[in-house]
Amino acid sequence: MNRLLDSWGQSSRLQRLGLLLAVISYGILYPGVTEPIMTITATASLFGMKAQLFHETRSIWETVETLHKLDHTGVAVLIVSFSIVIPVTKALTILFTWLYPTERRWRFVAAISKWSMADVFVVAILVAFFTAQSTAQVTAELLHGFYWFAGFCLLSIVSGQLLALSKLQGVCSR
Repeated sequence: MNRLLDSWGQSSRLQRLGLLLAVISYGILYPGVTEPIMTITATASLFGMKAQLFHETRSIWETVETLHKLDHTGVAVLIVSFSIVIPVTKALTILFTWLYPTERRWRFVAAISKWSMADVFVVAILVAFFTAQSTAQVTAELLHGFYWFAGFCLLSIVSGQLLALSKLQGVCSR
């Protein structure tokens, strides 16, 4: 804890901003993964009547569980990797690198922060998959979980870049 406080005291405003944005981003990661991310509805028109075939609201975590139950474990693992494993790895890496800074570690933080938007890409692919798999009219409505998660991704990328840039400048100038 003392090392963290010492590092904070020796940091520039840019570095502190990067760390604060990282903390905020991880604060909104949990609702981004557990809150409903989208509702998918499928309807079909038969003989002039509309029938609802499918109406499902899920969070990222519920989607992972469902994919696993339906034997799509590979896709579930990819979603968990990009939604949970990479962000948690990045958080631990930022903390370790903050305490024991080296140029190589800060470059790794910058590189891994760019992978955060892959999660939003995965969600977009899932929406496209559900739309393409049906001959019925399919609609997808994004819910607050999506915005929490997108907020996490954007803040995480910005914080990673700020931390890496400011720390690299400090490490390289020594």
